[in-house]
Amino acid sequence: MWTYYRDVTLYTLAITLLTSLASAAMYDSFIASLYNALIIFGVFGTGLGVLAFNYFQKAQYYMYHNLGFKKSHLIKRTWFVNGIIAIIGIGILTVLQ
Repeated sequence: MWTYYRDVTLYTLAITLLTSLASAAMYDSFIASLYNALIIFGVFGTGLGVLAFNYFQKAQYYMYHNLGFKKSHLIKRTWFVNGIIAIIGIGILTVLQ
């Protein structure tokens, strides 16, 4: 399970970094661009990370199935953890601002 989370989150971080750097010029402050990055990470990034995992490492789902994990369970757990991380990050940014 940890390996799946790590792989999907690495794809998610790469996608989040690319999209937040591409849209950084639209914001007046650095904090606003960090809000944007955290929202992309928590909401859209995990889905795009799962799509990237499906494209590059689809055969590994057989290993997780043999270990007793369903694909939907892996995706839901990853989305939940990344959502919690994004909510905590937004909370920290709100306190710092």
